[in-house]
Amino acid sequence: MRVYYVFYINNYFSYVYRNKPYKLYKILEEMYHIKEYDMVLTYKYYEQIAIPFDKQSLNEYVYNRLYNDKTYYKRSNMHMITTSIECSKLVISNSNLKIKTNVAYCNFFSIVNEYSDNIFVCDFVNKDYFWLDKIFKSDCQTDKYLVK
Repeated sequence: MRVYYVFYINNYFSYVYRNKPYKLYKILEEMYHIKEYDMVLTYKYYEQIAIPFDKQSLNEYVYNRLYNDKTYYKRSNMHMITTSIECSKLVISNSNLKIKTNVAYCNFFSIVNEYSDNIFVCDFVNKDYFWLDKIFKSDCQTDKYLVK
């Protein structure tokens, strides 16, 4: 099971770290591992880097995209997709999104990618990180999309 934390990075930090994702990951990783006594300072740093998600708007967006899907379930700020291949849970908070999934790239990634730009994803346990839009751009270079 992978746990991804999804951040909405402001325009300035997105511009500065677009081609240096490792540096942005290290900043966020340090905040993730910070002790409780530094929480106020950590929050101030976080406010400089990230933009809060609009929980209500994002909840509605995800729900509207998936409500017809029989594999989808929603309760409050938690959304789930359960199929024979994928089991993913998205929890929406103001500061970030938390996605628990058994697949490398879950369906919630495409929905969040369509919702907003400057989305940065981190898996702190597996030390994995990426700009969400770059994953989808590189994903389009499969044989079926190539001009022959």
